[in-house]
Amino acid sequence: MTTLYQKQINHIFNRPDTEPAWYWSNHWEEGIFEGEENPIGAFTLIETLLQNPKADLSPYSNNQIALGLEYIFNGSISDLSSAFKVADVSYQRKEAAVRSLFVLFRDIFNPLCKPETSSFSRITVSKLNNICYMFWDVTDLATWRKFTNTEEPSFWTLSDVDFDKAMEDYTKDIQQQYQNLDKETEGLYRAVASVMEQCLSLSNPACVESGLHGLGHMATFQSNIAVPIIDKFINNAKKRHNNLMEYAKMARTGMIP
Repeated sequence: MTTLYQKQINHIFNRPDTEPAWYWSNHWEEGIFEGEENPIGAFTLIETLLQNPKADLSPYSNNQIALGLEYIFNGSISDLSSAFKVADVSYQRKEAAVRSLFVLFRDIFNPLCKPETSSFSRITVSKLNNICYMFWDVTDLATWRKFTNTEEPSFWTLSDVDFDKAMEDYTKDIQQQYQNLDKETEGLYRAVASVMEQCLSLSNPACVESGLHGLGHMATFQSNIAVPIIDKFINNAKKRHNNLMEYAKMARTGMIP
């Protein structure tokens, strides 16, 4: 008997890899996919996929895998990653699932991505490389702080702005907002950082770059977590890809492409 999980995986990954991407179509199979309306369903789908993605995704091409992962994790394409975050499961289970994101990098991106970096390239290396590189930019699983209704974005004007001072003040303001997080939120950020840190030890430069990319963003609001990891990488990175060393130094400042 085919399980709901197997039906969902087939629904997401057994798709043509032609343009436009399948997920922009309005044609959906009824009664198969229910994750977006059910946070527990979304959580269970992602949690189960991260247990053994190598086996579960083995029937599909690299492009099919790329499009399917884009659908699952890109918050601008589906609500699955945001639903994962609000699922009513224990903190321990959620934190363990976040940490298991490393399995996706180790067993899918590391062996299947082309061993190339993307940050200094003018062309898309591959669809799979692109989601690997942009993973922490596009997934809701990178951010865990709950913003209150009273917090409003700041707006700048271009006239008479000291941009260096403005950026410094902006960074201080952002970091101030992330002080005194509750224990569980802090733990989830550390779980995310742990995944990024483990990616720095993988053999494929695409995965290393992805980890640095995520840490570079984290450096702007939780430098106490991200910067020591980046510094350790820089200090221990002998015979590293030149682009990775340059990118790591940029990530340390939070100013990354």
